[in-house]
Amino acid sequence: MDSMTQFDPAAQSRVQRALERILTALARVLLRQGIGYTAFAETAKRVFVTVATEEFGLRSRPASKSRVALMTGLNRRDVARVQRLATTDSPPQMYNPALRIVSTWIRDPAYQDSEGHPRELPVLGPAPSIEALRSTVCPDVPITAVTRELLNTGVARSADDDATRPGRIALRVDGYVPYQDSSAKLEFMGTDVAALLETIGWNLEHPQSPKFQRKVSFNDLTPAGVAALTAAAANQGMDLLRHLDSELAQHRTETGGEFAGMGIYVFSESGTDVPTSTVESS
Repeated sequence: MDSMTQFDPAAQSRVQRALERILTALARVLLRQGIGYTAFAETAKRVFVTVATEEFGLRSRPASKSRVALMTGLNRRDVARVQRLATTDSPPQMYNPALRIVSTWIRDPAYQDSEGHPRELPVLGPAPSIEALRSTVCPDVPITAVTRELLNTGVARSADDDATRPGRIALRVDGYVPYQDSSAKLEFMGTDVAALLETIGWNLEHPQSPKFQRKVSFNDLTPAGVAALTAAAANQGMDLLRHLDSELAQHRTETGGEFAGMGIYVFSESGTDVPTSTVESS
């Protein structure tokens, strides 16, 4: 039977609840890095089309546009557009409006002083102003929201005595960096989270030969318990990882190797409604 038609309503409901939890955690990371819903949705659309095309074809062939549209819920024209874009080298635009405003403010000569530095700008009025930048970059976003974002992230400062309702603002940075650079950690998100989801997916599809996946968790730990958990992971967990690193080094190959490993991480969140448990598998 076609795997596309093997739907279990109860399982779909559980997947939807799990998806909300996953997306909640992901949304926090994306928003803190200046990536909004539009960029996320476009990326998600491209990934859905790519996976449906490459992995759900019939008779070892890529799936047709009609089949991809049926599976993903997108129309055929949208599928064709996404497939066409996927063959180009240009990734989808990931910048949020505030980032684009700051980029233009820094680079556009009309917004620079005689020495090439970004000007102090009035919030309202004709160009050069924040209002003019907003009208060009994100006309559907209110000017108050744009100004608040620039000030609250520390990217800009009020140039007026009244910091609560500034008439003029000035840049404080050389680029839109609302949080400290964490590019290396973001790379881990792309590999580690994907690896965990791949393991979960494997275990769902191959219950007779599951990959090891266990965790210990509680929903009522005291601060002392959280501290003990953190210390145990840092010490015993690190000892185990060092041991595996040394033991598995002899099994490496220069060609034809497989991406494989084991991860240890600590999680802690107040008010999470998960049942109290000890060691469990998913």
